[in-house]
Amino acid sequence: MIIKGIRNAKITNKIFNLKLPFQILNADLIATKKHVIHAINQAKSKKPITNSFWMEILVRASAQRQISHAIKIIGVKPDEKKKSNICVVCEDEETLNKLLDVVGGEVDDSVLELTPSKMENIKKIYNIKGLDDNNEYNKDDLVKRVCEKISIIEVM
Repeated sequence: MIIKGIRNAKITNKIFNLKLPFQILNADLIATKKHVIHAINQAKSKKPITNSFWMEILVRASAQRQISHAIKIIGVKPDEKKKSNICVVCEDEETLNKLLDVVGGEVDDSVLELTPSKMENIKKIYNIKGLDDNNEYNKDDLVKRVCEKISIIEVM
């Protein structure tokens, strides 16, 4: 499985018409690759919430059971005028290259790393309380807390 951050991608409806096996997530709300890996592992090992493995990754990564909520939270929306940081999840280099041809931008995994402002947004989206953004230790804690949120959707 390939997980790549892409800086300054231009999302248009064309990407959703490709009929390729992939998922794109809002990289500004991803708590490192560990967050995505945990969502993929949950999608592979737990009872499915959706009918599509790729949509399952989105639902799991958002820690939501409803597809519409997952899309609002962590999905990527088409916008002809805006460039976005995205996280691409796909099976192979060929699919990744086809996606890059459509969205442009540059492959840059640093968009998946945590910054203080990104941590603040993630804490709001996932309703995580009690962490100080200026501490390296708390970056690890935030990733763990997001992964816990993903895991507990099983019991909701």
